Amino acid sequence: MTRRYALIGDPVDHSLSPVLQNGWIADHALDATYETMQLKSDDPVAAIRGLTQFAGMNVTVPYKDAAARAADRSEDATANVLRWEADGSLSAFNTDGLGFLDSLDEAEPEWRERVRCALIVGAGGAARGIVSALSPHVETLIVVNRTRAHADALAAATPRAQSLDWTGLRRAFSEADLIVQTTTLGMTGRTSPDWPVEACKAQAIVADIVYRPLETPLLAAAREKGLRTVDGLGMLIHQGARAFEIWFGVRPSTVAARTRLEAALA
Repeated sequence: MTRRYALIGDPVDHSLSPVLQNGWIADHALDATYETMQLKSDDPVAAIRGLTQFAGMNVTVPYKDAAARAADRSEDATANVLRWEADGSLSAFNTDGLGFLDSLDEAEPEWRERVRCALIVGAGGAARGIVSALSPHVETLIVVNRTRAHADALAAATPRAQSLDWTGLRRAFSEADLIVQTTTLGMTGRTSPDWPVEACKAQAIVADIVYRPLETPLLAAAREKGLRTVDGLGMLIHQGARAFEIWFGVRPSTVAARTRLEAALA
């Protein structure tokens, strides 16, 4: 019987995950399909537990916290991957953080030797995964979010982390060796602030996890200043590859995936 997999969240119509996962399913000649499902629910935990028609799911905003709570076993407080087990239980995983590190390793192989201070813009589900993965590799993490309380909570739960108010963004840009933009700011159809890239160190790396557009206003400004940049396609691919391995037991080709996704974005 064909196994069904899906991306759940709200919205999901912008996502390239079906192109990504269905491409890999075809590469490996698997009897499976991958689709998107817009989920709107006042009780997302119950709604997620009711999605037994899928063998596994990716989870995007705003349900990553609910996905972890819905699971019988979760490796983190937020989850972007779910898998139904043979005994009927639900397991949750978070591939966001390690997927981001994979993309950073690919784009900037020497970053671990150069990055001492990392700035995370945002404090949502993706930010939490990235902060958790980055924390062991840096001396200082700065979290800045438009809602200060969310930044405070994330920093308090993370070793070597501190939070700043949004008004401290320029200062944070000036101190960071790595800047990671994890919000929807700059996504197609969304506004983007005037990012203070002129304050950045000359050797700073600027990453944005948004991939529509592939060159966000932040990355465009950073490139204009001559800074190293990392686009959001790498994280999408690598977190997706780890999800595929969780479901199917094999790590797919990220090179082939990037070619397909770039064609889809063209």
